Amino acid sequence: MTRLVVKRESLGINTKHTSPSYIDGSDEQVLVSADYGLPTVSPLGANLLEGNVFSTGYAYLNATPLANNATMSIAIAWGSGVEPAININGLCNGDAEGYMYEGATVTGGTTLPVIALNRTIASTSNSAVLLNPTITSAGTLLSTYVLSGGQGKKAAGGDISTVSMIFKPLTTYLLQLKNVSGAAQSAEMRITWYE
Repeated sequence: MTRLVVKRESLGINTKHTSPSYIDGSDEQVLVSADYGLPTVSPLGANLLEGNVFSTGYAYLNATPLANNATMSIAIAWGSGVEPAININGLCNGDAEGYMYEGATVTGGTTLPVIALNRTIASTSNSAVLLNPTITSAGTLLSTYVLSGGQGKKAAGGDISTVSMIFKPLTTYLLQLKNVSGAAQSAEMRITWYE
């Protein structure tokens, strides 16, 4: 494979013939060829590089597990003009159920921190997240999930992942994970998005 590097002086606008090229990690301009294709990045990857990807969540660890028939609730909303593309992951070490609602009405709860996943850029999310708020109205049920944890010595835990959803701005979403395993279990919910 031959890698062609172009000197920067060739970037003039008066060139009659052009070839696609890109600047690589060594700050060199490389011609696109069969051996060196044009680099691409996913929307998530591009937003990560720009500092627009965020994450929040909560975990009930083994020392303080989620009680049987107890529900972990996370309410999340974004400000005006923000339409986040989200990914939701839920995990429980036993059988559990998951619920997703739109248009919930909640008060109180514990504010959860939101972290920027590109730690080299100081960016903040236009979101608000509450753990276990008081729920006046759950809103419209969008989806339900079964997290099968296995039985007896084959218990392995269950998890769900919902990807590529775009949420509305100025709308509260309620995400719930209910432990129905018959015993206290460690459980986690993680929400990742770009805005």
